[in-house]
Amino acid sequence: MRSQTLVGFIAPGNMPIYPVGGQSFVYMTIRSVKPHPERIAPTECISMEDRPKPAEATTYQRIVQKNFSEYHYLKTQLVFQDKTPKISAAQFKSLILSALKDLHGEVGASFPLDLLKFDEKTLCAILRIKSSGLVKLWTSLTLLGQYQGLQCSVRVLQTFLRMLHHLVTGGRSLAVSSNLSMLSCFSNHTRKLSHLQVGDSAEISRTFTQKDVKLFSELTGDTNPLHLDETFAKNTRFEKPVVHGVLLNGLVSAVLGTKLPGDGCVLLSQDIRFPAPLHAGEEVVARAQVKALKRSLAFISVSCVAANGGRTVMEGTVKVLIHGH
Repeated sequence: MRSQTLVGFIAPGNMPIYPVGGQSFVYMTIRSVKPHPERIAPTECISMEDRPKPAEATTYQRIVQKNFSEYHYLKTQLVFQDKTPKISAAQFKSLILSALKDLHGEVGASFPLDLLKFDEKTLCAILRIKSSGLVKLWTSLTLLGQYQGLQCSVRVLQTFLRMLHHLVTGGRSLAVSSNLSMLSCFSNHTRKLSHLQVGDSAEISRTFTQKDVKLFSELTGDTNPLHLDETFAKNTRFEKPVVHGVLLNGLVSAVLGTKLPGDGCVLLSQDIRFPAPLHAGEEVVARAQVKALKRSLAFISVSCVAANGGRTVMEGTVKVLIHGH
């Protein structure tokens, strides 16, 4: 049997279709014709070859967005199987650091980890970790199972991004809605940041004597004759004994810890230079000035200048973590 393609005209009602060429006769009843944008026009008959092809299958692309936050905040709780010993904040942080070093080694565990809050009654803590170290911290907490011979575990109750941002702006977040006590954890911390501004500065002055230099040498074991022996120093380019650079650094630390930012701050890193020597008996002024603030971090320029002649004997920048009380 030979198949043929019929081409004719369609009209509504009981009307026949008259093919072109008189090869066949087809009778159809068409009750209604409603045009549709995706269907064949009602006044045409087309061949099988001309029918539209089915649409291609839908494809999906997986997109992973990189986390934009520099830090993660974790609320954790230390749980013991039997009796619960008394643990201080320092002991808890030591426990976490030991777990990190046991699993990842000294080098693998060398990233910033801050204990922002610890409740000795509930053993709940707020940890701040750099995002790059989150996986290492989490695995260490998961595998931690013993403290002083007692079976224990660390539960991660909540994790947050930009926790300080939510608390300061009052934004709606899981951190605030699920645990209002978090606000008290950071209230003092927020107040501490509020009165520290870019451009703030502070300074202190001191005169290091040869007795101070000798005492420092005895405490540290640094008996370099350049600092202690006038005869030796006279034959060098400095001509006189030089005050240890660490003493100048300590003077800067005094400014940071007592004046700017003040109590509770922690020095995280520094980049310093010693362009000129300071000799015993010379008065020196240590100065610090805030250059930038980023969440709980302060970036501060520091310098030490000899009062006589204005000679800069130390300069650089430091990064300081600002803690609330």
